[in-house]
Amino acid sequence: MARFRFRLDASLQIAQQVFESAQQEYAMELQRWQNYVQAFKVQQTCYNEAQEGQREAGRHRPEELGICQVYAMEQKQRLRQCEARQREQKIVLEKSRNYLLEAHREVEKYERLKEKQATAFREAELQKEQKILDETGQVLHWLGRKAISELV
Repeated sequence: MARFRFRLDASLQIAQQVFESAQQEYAMELQRWQNYVQAFKVQQTCYNEAQEGQREAGRHRPEELGICQVYAMEQKQRLRQCEARQREQKIVLEKSRNYLLEAHREVEKYERLKEKQATAFREAELQKEQKILDETGQVLHWLGRKAISELV
């Protein structure tokens, strides 16, 4: 019996490699985004503490208020930078995700085509086998009739 050979197997393998590469890229971008989210949370805490320090200085240590205001403004600026990096990375992450989805669709397309062709191949082989069995049955039937007519 003949073996099935998928003509586009090289294309399927390339598509799988591209998909694996896209998975790795997406994982890296996701990790980078998560790091930015974490940095934003840390900076948010620093900013909140700076604001609290500014309020405390305003109430109890007016001579330190100017320094606390400068520090709070710096923390706010850093918080805005963290937020901007997080937004930029979200865009990069979304592009990476779309690329990953497209690569996955490409692999699925080749796998469906391969399965469809393999099914058609198996059906064709079964039809050939059935044809051979039918012809063998006819020959045996014909030989059996011939043998019976010779006996009579």
